[in-house]
Amino acid sequence: MLRLVFVLVSAALAAPLSAFAFGGGNPEYDQCILNSLANSQSNYAARAITNSCIALYKNGALLLPRERAYHVCVLQNVQSVRGAFAVNEILHACRRQNPM
Repeated sequence: MLRLVFVLVSAALAAPLSAFAFGGGNPEYDQCILNSLANSQSNYAARAITNSCIALYKNGALLLPRERAYHVCVLQNVQSVRGAFAVNEILHACRRQNPM
């Protein structure tokens, strides 16, 4: 009986986590991805954009104001950049403006 309760509790806890892991139930994150990746010019830029969308819309409650400002800066400036060097320079500039 105790084992059955353990299995049921484990299943109940795992179901919402697996849905969250696949991006379900977070329309703000989905909209961030749709808006920001539409003009992405490189894989490096796409990764930076995705990381900022995750930070803002999946982990936003954990961010300090300067961390939030950094990710907003990234989303505002990286979208149409083509080269990895330029993306890297923008990431550094955003970090200098918003020390983390």
